[in-house]
Amino acid sequence: MRLSAIGFLLAVAAFPMVAAPPVAGTTTAAVTATPPQRSMIVTSQDFSNLLADDCEHFHTRNVTSFPATSRSQEQQEMPLLGIDILKIHNIEQGGVSIKGWDKPVARLIVCKEAVGFTQQQAQRTLGAINIAFRNGEINATGPAIDESQAWWVHMILRVPKSARLDVTSSNGGIAIRNMSGQITARAKNGGISIATTSGRINATTENGPISVKLDHDTPLEAQIADAGEILCSPRLCRAENYSANHKHLRLGSAAPSFRLSTTSAPIVIDQVR
Repeated sequence: MRLSAIGFLLAVAAFPMVAAPPVAGTTTAAVTATPPQRSMIVTSQDFSNLLADDCEHFHTRNVTSFPATSRSQEQQEMPLLGIDILKIHNIEQGGVSIKGWDKPVARLIVCKEAVGFTQQQAQRTLGAINIAFRNGEINATGPAIDESQAWWVHMILRVPKSARLDVTSSNGGIAIRNMSGQITARAKNGGISIATTSGRINATTENGPISVKLDHDTPLEAQIADAGEILCSPRLCRAENYSANHKHLRLGSAAPSFRLSTTSAPIVIDQVR
């Protein structure tokens, strides 16, 4: 596998009753929904497209067999005075993009999307999606996802580079760029992509790959609990860095600044060229 293979992720889900659009691996698959009345959702992530600050160019894309789609975009500034750690909870559907900047405030762009069998239904579902920011926590909630409707909330966050973050995404990827603070990132069905970032990172996935591009010497520990392997650039890693059949890797002699763990997906570690 080439180290760049993790940059584009694709997954397909069919809804017999209740389902969610996972991002679960690095393979490209073509799936035909059976029986025909089942709704199908294809979710892809292209982490190479992270410079945009708008919903149209967000790194996660959803294609569905639902005939009606409704979208909206919101933006708000969030003061961080008195907030020790910013918590982002995208518990249901959607990805999170985080990029550090030099301003003392955070800016949140919310990309909402809903689908259904009729335009009225899609708009009604979209209107039921709520974003709350309270006491340093951002939460996205919405109606039940079933065979007749689905929705996503993609978050584009610009925060101070040194901010402390706690990010959770159940069905969607997490991208982290240009940060130097302490970050905890957890993704259930989705990948985590980290680049041009220092500080202390604890990144965990249950059903998705992790990609890290290092632009400096960083003490790092990575481990995979089940299927998959760790792929590390030869410029960074030697045979002595690996153990447990390439399911555990350690870089540097100091305490790890980056801790990466996943259950059953690859971890890819490369160096910024």
